[in-house]
Amino acid sequence: MDTTDNLPLSLPVVTVQHTFPQIIQEVQDGVIPYDKFWVSCYKRSETSVHAEVQVELDEVNRDLVSLKPSEQDVEVKRDAEGVSELLDSF
Repeated sequence: MDTTDNLPLSLPVVTVQHTFPQIIQEVQDGVIPYDKFWVSCYKRSETSVHAEVQVELDEVNRDLVSLKPSEQDVEVKRDAEGVSELLDSF
């Protein structure tokens, strides 16, 4: 019998700056040219991941907001409804 089957499932905990939707909206609306928000991810027995995400208008398509994380192991996606999805390497 494999003992790993009895181990509790450990899910990552992601925390994001609570104003990130407003930051994205203000950049998209042209109120500010760019800004950043922070994101952190914690998982038991793993190294924590902390990053800032740069929010800015795309240089070519000014209707598109670019989300660029400061760390390579953090990926940020935005769906059609404007909700951002934060992923990491866990």
